[in-house]
Amino acid sequence: MELLKSQNLYPDLLSMALEAVPITSNSANSNQFDLYLSLNFNQQWYSLLDGRIKLSLQGGQLKLRLENSQLDEINSQLDNYFEITTKASETEPTWIFTLKTTKSVLADSLKRVKLGKIETITQPFTLTATWTVFPADITLTDAEDLWRHDLSPNKHGVLERTIVFFLCKNQLPSSLSWIQLGSSNLETEESWGEENKPEITFQAREELKQLIQQIYTAKTDEMEELVQMAKLNLKTDLAGGNLLATNLSGINLNGANLKKANLRGVDLTDADLSEANLSYVNLSGADLSGAYLDNADLSHGNLYRTSLALANLIGANLSNANLQEANLSNASLSRAIVTGAKFGKNTGLSESMKLSLEQRGATVNSKQ
Repeated sequence: MELLKSQNLYPDLLSMALEAVPITSNSANSNQFDLYLSLNFNQQWYSLLDGRIKLSLQGGQLKLRLENSQLDEINSQLDNYFEITTKASETEPTWIFTLKTTKSVLADSLKRVKLGKIETITQPFTLTATWTVFPADITLTDAEDLWRHDLSPNKHGVLERTIVFFLCKNQLPSSLSWIQLGSSNLETEESWGEENKPEITFQAREELKQLIQQIYTAKTDEMEELVQMAKLNLKTDLAGGNLLATNLSGINLNGANLKKANLRGVDLTDADLSEANLSYVNLSGADLSGAYLDNADLSHGNLYRTSLALANLIGANLSNANLQEANLSNASLSRAIVTGAKFGKNTGLSESMKLSLEQRGATVNSKQ
């Protein structure tokens, strides 16, 4: 299986490599290959308006599209890195590997991780891999000369999301990297010609400049109003966002998607987060006293030293979450899923509740 063509459009942000190694010693006649993936992540500066920004990734999806070949085996250790799903198709079966993480990747790499075993069925065969990102996968880690740094956390968080969505619409393609492997005598598809980095139009630049100024000078600091001003959706567009130390007290985020968001130190007292997606979220040091979290998904979340006093966590998914040193005084945890969750040194956690949590699959550090 030969490399036909590849492209890493923003190699400083992400570069991807895919290698198919024949399983048998006679590579000329082999129809089985071990498939290896390498990913390199870093931060990348972009010029924007009269300043510049630095971006990093905290996720993405690897899509494998197979033609006249099949993925026979998947490496079981991939569960440490990816959530794996499939899209059924008789002609072009597609496997989707979604990167797991609770923080920005910044500078990191996965070096030659085995994905599984590929078997070719007939000639010609191809395997096309794309690394796709969405706004929730992109984090703005720094900004220079776009606004003064006397912003409130609420305005700062909204402006960062505004810029990420702007870039996804005007400059960053959804597929940052792609690779095609196939028969040695097969030419790559014409439709997979190299892409050019799109240029931001003058009109789009002016609209962004006006929007930044409008949010910066807004008299309100209410998150709902700022998000509306930015033409974003409160329930869907904050996923992956950096909302560090924002004030969201009493906000209605029922059913909202906040997956992978940085909510460290956020004031969420009395907020409605019922049935919200808070998986892989960072809530370290946040105040959720009196918050409604019934049936919310907090799996793999970081709730270290979070205040959950008087919070309603009935039916919440806390599997694999870190709740060490969290304040659980008068919190309701009935029917909560706690498999793999970590507790320890928790204020308000009775001995009977500790026993109940352990019986339901949680780890409770008894040294309180």
